[in-house]
Amino acid sequence: MKLDVSQALKNPGQEYPFRGEQAIAPQEVGGDTVILDDAVLEGTYFAAEDGSVTVDGQLTTVAHAHCANCLEDASADIQATFRETFLRNGDPEDDETFAYTGFSIGFEKLAMSYAVLALPIRFLCREDCPGLVGFADNDSCQKEMQNAHPFAALQQLLTKDEEV
Repeated sequence: MKLDVSQALKNPGQEYPFRGEQAIAPQEVGGDTVILDDAVLEGTYFAAEDGSVTVDGQLTTVAHAHCANCLEDASADIQATFRETFLRNGDPEDDETFAYTGFSIGFEKLAMSYAVLALPIRFLCREDCPGLVGFADNDSCQKEMQNAHPFAALQQLLTKDEEV
């Protein structure tokens, strides 16, 4: 999405509305690939006397990944509000700032940054997902988990002491 800011540069301080879609490349997050639908960005923008442009708005999209419990497909609605200032002729490689040249602003970096920051910590296919344990015999899984416990050998020693 490219936003033409030429009118705002001619009229500093005047607010203008915008709405558009921005594609976001798949992201590697915590060892999993997260696929994001095209983000919808809408809000307002205005230019300052120095040529900087401030955009204020909201991003909405849907993120898709694997469920943290059962590895099935999961999705999460993403919403993020933003207010950023794009510096005219700034360094596009600087991760700390947003920059633009000419008379249009690109939203690739902004959309990716805000969408990734708004991702859930864990994706779940549903809130009550039992996970992989839900597909096996619960009693046998719990016994295996007790035996796999790093202090299981100490637990056995305590049990022997109690018997004596």
